[in-house]
Amino acid sequence: MTFAFSFTRKTLLASSVAVLALAACQPQNTMQATNDTHTQSYIVTDPGPGKLTPERINASPSLAGSTLRRAAISPDGTIVSVLQGRADDANQQDLWAYDLETGEGRLLVSSTDLLAGPEELSEEEKNRRERMREYGSGIVSYSWVNKDLLLFPLGGDLYTYDLSTKQSRQITATKGFETDPKVSTKGGFVAYVRGNELYLTELATGLERQLSDGATDLIRNATASFVVQEELGRRTGYWIDPTATRIAYTQIDESPVAIENRIEFGADGVGNISQRYPFAGTDNATVKLGVVSTKGGATTWVDIGDNPDIYLTRAAWSVDGKTLYAGILSRDNKTHTILKINPVTGASSTLFEETSPTWLNIDSNLMPQKDGSLLWMSEKSDKRQLFRVSKDGDMTALTPEGFLVNGLNCVNQDSQTAYVSGWRDSSLESHLFKVDMGSGDLTQITQGDGMHSARFDRGCTRYIGGFSNPDTPPQTRAFTADGTPLAWLNENALDDNHPYAPYLDAHITPEFGRIPAEDGTMLDYMLYKPLDLQPGEKRPSVTIVYGGPGVQRVNKSWHRRELARMLAHHGFVVFQIDGRGATNRGKAFEDVLYRAMGRAEVVDQRVGADWLKSQDFIDPDKMGVYGWSYGGYMSLHMLGQTDIYKSGVSGAPVTDWALYDTAYTERYLGDPRKDHPNYTGGAYENGSVFPYLDGLTEPVLLIHGMADDNVVFRHSIKLMDEMQKRNAHNMRVMTYPGEKHGFRSEANRVHRDRQILEFFTETLGDD
Repeated sequence: MTFAFSFTRKTLLASSVAVLALAACQPQNTMQATNDTHTQSYIVTDPGPGKLTPERINASPSLAGSTLRRAAISPDGTIVSVLQGRADDANQQDLWAYDLETGEGRLLVSSTDLLAGPEELSEEEKNRRERMREYGSGIVSYSWVNKDLLLFPLGGDLYTYDLSTKQSRQITATKGFETDPKVSTKGGFVAYVRGNELYLTELATGLERQLSDGATDLIRNATASFVVQEELGRRTGYWIDPTATRIAYTQIDESPVAIENRIEFGADGVGNISQRYPFAGTDNATVKLGVVSTKGGATTWVDIGDNPDIYLTRAAWSVDGKTLYAGILSRDNKTHTILKINPVTGASSTLFEETSPTWLNIDSNLMPQKDGSLLWMSEKSDKRQLFRVSKDGDMTALTPEGFLVNGLNCVNQDSQTAYVSGWRDSSLESHLFKVDMGSGDLTQITQGDGMHSARFDRGCTRYIGGFSNPDTPPQTRAFTADGTPLAWLNENALDDNHPYAPYLDAHITPEFGRIPAEDGTMLDYMLYKPLDLQPGEKRPSVTIVYGGPGVQRVNKSWHRRELARMLAHHGFVVFQIDGRGATNRGKAFEDVLYRAMGRAEVVDQRVGADWLKSQDFIDPDKMGVYGWSYGGYMSLHMLGQTDIYKSGVSGAPVTDWALYDTAYTERYLGDPRKDHPNYTGGAYENGSVFPYLDGLTEPVLLIHGMADDNVVFRHSIKLMDEMQKRNAHNMRVMTYPGEKHGFRSEANRVHRDRQILEFFTETLGDD
């Protein structure tokens, strides 16, 4: 869990009926001079040449330089394929290849050459990309078929590219929109979803087969439900077995899910969207799991238990294709059962089960091995470890306690060696490690302070390494498995030709440190100081807050630093702290949020604010707070529950957890229904922002996209209504027609960030 012309009050009121709610929330001149003798100006409206502005941080080319996305080593290990944005539009992606030894690159497919006009996305594809936070256009995914053939979707159809002939071939040409394509190299076919049905096309003959049936607007085959995609990280609804003879797929029934009649206001008109949105405490979609032959025929439905009120989290096939595994999570998020399934009969049995007194984080895949065991990641000992699960369900730790595993990168089953990413010495960094699965010995492969990532070839002999830190934009290089460097794929050097070159002289490296929480737990913080800060000066500050689970904001990466540096270039000190509840510190660090959202994280943010206020370069009377999504929710809490901040900005905030979805909200707060066994008194009541609105007297800017289908616009409408009932005039509102939770329009992102800058300049600047 962030345009070029500002709406006037008259324009906003005229734009739509819903915007009438803004009338009572227009800005008031709440600023009064408090120090007539104060003459020193620290906040600037124009930072001058070589400094960042809202316009530049949102423009192309990206300040991060060129980036390579979805890098993959070819099956023969000779080249690396990537998606690469264009110099004039980083979001328009083409398919490229780089020689693994020399680093020489060449364009394979231009995303605009194959389409006669602009790409038109289906609503399903738009929603799928929103769930994946995919903001690119053109070619956004691809797969290797064999050493010479790649498959990719574009414009609703599927294409292949042959490296030997250097030719593209269209595989499907339908009026429908093919999504979620997967290649079976052994079977020589591609599977995909169209119109809520599962299809298969043979690559050699072009013959298409429909494998599922019965789909309607509410019955959907081979597709994950909204809440499973958004909150459990499962973006697919089908799995091809290794022998290419069967496919397991889900069938979901969305008829029990409540309808949210969402008005989407756009520049070209108003749309009434009836979205099936599972609000906390309401019914979810039900799910079935079936197995069908790749030749077609009847589906065998699997026994996944008698309780329909569950989440199907994961599925995977054994290496020999004779066993199907599936994860079933209880509605309260406290029990995760891994089923072992006979795909012929559909019969199932429990292989193993994990439980938690708070909640389970479902963030790992099932990884079957040749010997019939599974590799599995678990937080049963606080920090996430890699385990082996035997055929009998016994779990053996393969990594030591105290070493936190973030991901399994590759497994060489012959040598019993695994490569994992994680951290041993500092949660601010991520490194690649080699694990001896027999002894548990760890060998660190990557070096250099910062965030490292790795994508291996199938044999775990080479990997594509990614690296960045606060002073180094993302770089990509090929390595052998032991870390020996091969060719640069994207050195992205900060030379005179880099997009960031004009701003290097004004580059700000954040300071990192730790502050003890009330219970002594050390909290990581990050601080940006203006370059012209002089001894004895006291500067206004902006705290950028998130505070929620599953997210780490303070780390040694390049990512998400532009806004902070831009604010610092305009004279503000910028501060961030990860309180208890943030991810990557172990489960106990997160568990403080259990049944206590809106309270526990406020305590830690207050600790950070008190520390910041005590610094001799901070003006304690001119502190502001900003956040988006959960951070927007936290901004409202910090303003309402404390008297620390003079003003704040809240972007796309959750205001009432009863208006958010089931899987996320109930994981932490339980069920909102008072007669439900998973109800905890006060969790929802105290977790919302509304009990604290009497304390929200400071100027606050509320921002929200009017087509947001994640934190729906009703959250902000309810907040406006409550502020109006109090006759409060300290809130301004800026809404964005057509924008969802993550803004896609560059013009709107510029406008949003300038609103934030100008609001803080006005409210925290010189009196």
